[in-house]
Amino acid sequence: MERIEEYLEAILDVQEKEKRVARTSDIAKRLNVKPSSVTEMFSKLKEMGYVDYIPYKGVVLTEEGRRIAEKIKKCYKVFESFFRFIGVDEEKAKLLSCEIEHHADEDVIKKICPIISGFCNLCENCRVEEVVLSNAKEGRYIVLMAPPSIPIKVNECIEVVENDDIVRVKRGNDVFDLSKDIAKKIVVRRC
Repeated sequence: MERIEEYLEAILDVQEKEKRVARTSDIAKRLNVKPSSVTEMFSKLKEMGYVDYIPYKGVVLTEEGRRIAEKIKKCYKVFESFFRFIGVDEEKAKLLSCEIEHHADEDVIKKICPIISGFCNLCENCRVEEVVLSNAKEGRYIVLMAPPSIPIKVNECIEVVENDDIVRVKRGNDVFDLSKDIAKKIVVRRC
């Protein structure tokens, strides 16, 4: 399925960037394969209902083909943003994202999105209720994820009293400051 998804993603790229049907030569160049391999795959994708293919003219994605391609593209972007968020250099982030995009499911993406929600701009209407503490506005939050080395624990209720150069947090009667770098590693949800 991975190879099929790569083809669908390449076709989507041509359709979106160049606003036209994808030709055999376009996909052969993008995937570094022989044109005869592309023609063979176009026929297979047509049989599977993922593309409308007219020999010597090109292909366009069907609704189902577009759905799959967009899902893979979103996975790639989420993973690339995640790797960049944790400090992986751009080239390595792209390489890793390309390898992982075909193996992740929606559940994995839903778990990563809260971590990068304040860092990325992938979704027009992000509905993630969780946020990294470094991006939290003043108010009360429940801690969903935190490194064991900090004074905040999972399932604790905390209050953000200031979030400027540092994040000032109140827990019961204790007030303490966290650096933005540490606060980026803590995921919270309003309570």
